Amino acid sequence: MVSHKFAVGDRVRLTLDRYAESSPSDIHTISRRLPAETNVCQYRVKRVGDGQERTVSEPQMVAVKADIRAADSHFKAVEGQQDLQRVRNARARERGSDTRTDRDRR
Repeated sequence: MVSHKFAVGDRVRLTLDRYAESSPSDIHTISRRLPAETNVCQYRVKRVGDGQERTVSEPQMVAVKADIRAADSHFKAVEGQQDLQRVRNARARERGSDTRTDRDRR
């Protein structure tokens, strides 16, 4: 039986592109461990910057060092901005549906 190298919540970089290490936005978080295929462990990862998810195998990842506190604070700020924008969009949709109902009543 093959054991997983990474735990849920670990931060990793994908080695799929040769430019992956140059961009801090390419940091992913392990969201789920998947069963091994042909003795290679699989993971579900989520990109920290925009939330994109994908499935990757263990050889396609390297661990991110713990000295990325500045990047973590940046991503937390970005996530906060994204949450705020979602709230604004929801309010705008509500206002748009209210005006449509007012027009339908006339």
